[in-house]
Amino acid sequence: MVESNKKTMSWDKLLSSKRLGQSAGLPSSADKRSPFDKDIQRIIFSGAFRRLSKKTQVHPLAANDHVHTRLTHSLEVAQVGKSLGKALAFRIKDDLPDGISPDDLGSIVEAACLAHDIGNPPFGHGGEEAMTHWFETNGPRLFRSLGRAYKRDLMFFEGNAQGFRMITQTENHLFQGGLRLTYATLGAFLKYPWSSRIPGKKFGAFLTEESILKEVASELGMICLEEGAPNWARHPLAYLVEAADDICYAILDLEDAVELRIISYDAVRSLLFDVLSPEDQAELENFLVPGYESFRVNLARIRGKIFDQVISGAVDGFMNVYEEIMSGSYRKGLSLFDAIEDGDNRKKVIGTAKKMARESIFGDLKKIENELGSYSVFETLLNAFCSAAIDQAQYLNSPRHEVSIGWKSSLILKMLGEHYPNELNPPPGHEWSEYQCLRRVIDYISGMTDNYAVYVAEQLHGAGFSGRQRP
Repeated sequence: MVESNKKTMSWDKLLSSKRLGQSAGLPSSADKRSPFDKDIQRIIFSGAFRRLSKKTQVHPLAANDHVHTRLTHSLEVAQVGKSLGKALAFRIKDDLPDGISPDDLGSIVEAACLAHDIGNPPFGHGGEEAMTHWFETNGPRLFRSLGRAYKRDLMFFEGNAQGFRMITQTENHLFQGGLRLTYATLGAFLKYPWSSRIPGKKFGAFLTEESILKEVASELGMICLEEGAPNWARHPLAYLVEAADDICYAILDLEDAVELRIISYDAVRSLLFDVLSPEDQAELENFLVPGYESFRVNLARIRGKIFDQVISGAVDGFMNVYEEIMSGSYRKGLSLFDAIEDGDNRKKVIGTAKKMARESIFGDLKKIENELGSYSVFETLLNAFCSAAIDQAQYLNSPRHEVSIGWKSSLILKMLGEHYPNELNPPPGHEWSEYQCLRRVIDYISGMTDNYAVYVAEQLHGAGFSGRQRP
């Protein structure tokens, strides 16, 4: 139990089932789903979630179908998150409000995990770096008319902030609540519950979503860390979402590397076995299949043991710092695994797996070649679309449209379909400023799949005459 004399967040507010952008309505008597189960289904059935099947997890445009995409990664993270949420609910059951079950906590975390990578651009983290590089290089020239805060907001592309924008603004109900998820799920989603105004590379909301961030934090009773600043302590369940992601990419990225022959099966097996007890090792040995080509089966069996341990470790870590998490004083940048003692094998396996990935996977030559190629793709896309956005903003903001828009820019904007910035569809309460137009074309580019981004870039270079089929 959290001491009552400290300022703490309350589970009564943190688990709000009210929906962003939607007034309360009477549920159908035939609908027995919980509000949080509905969140799961709204995310899964969204177009943005479907596109994750063609987006990079670690290895861009991999031909091997056993390698993870953002979709398979998100589904696996969601299952680990669900287990974490339910396990935590049993540990804090005396603190939870009446009517909230372990399944509810499991569903909130599962929903947030499903959406946690929904804002990532093509080519994964390499794509984020490529977009940021382009903006840092070209932004000072293109964005002269923008204020300092707006320049920073554009020049550091952040997938977490783009994801928050998508689920609250642009997906399904455009500028009217997005997917209209519950506040509890939105809070759990916010890994970085502060806007781009707060110094640092990472943030969870662009300036366009700053008011929504404030609304979510207020509804959930999240603790403000700076008076008058858009900067809040994390929702407690956001730590579980982060832990689920850490668990999956630490372990499963190694499996992908074995699949692609970047790391040997024996090296990964040795790393994972090293953190198991002698009893667990002996038990596993009886279930492993001999022969190198059986590595998929063997890694799956080893993974089960490892996952059992690290899931319990994450929950133990949460309980070790429960008071700090609930009071908003758990230090920024620390995960639940940082709250476990250094000698604990459950902490060791996550750290060791991440270290192996950094040293052996991210320097792989084929991966480097693909990431370098992604820079050229983004350079082509951003040059064309951002120039068109600026042209359109100047056209829309000229008093009698005396500033014309070029033929090429008008064609490029037509690719956005009905969502291209025009007089009939400005964001509520705003005009189509240069910043707002740029934000919309960034929505379009970051929402592309890997293969569609390559296709459009090639089209802009004239490859449309090659007869290549449209993705």
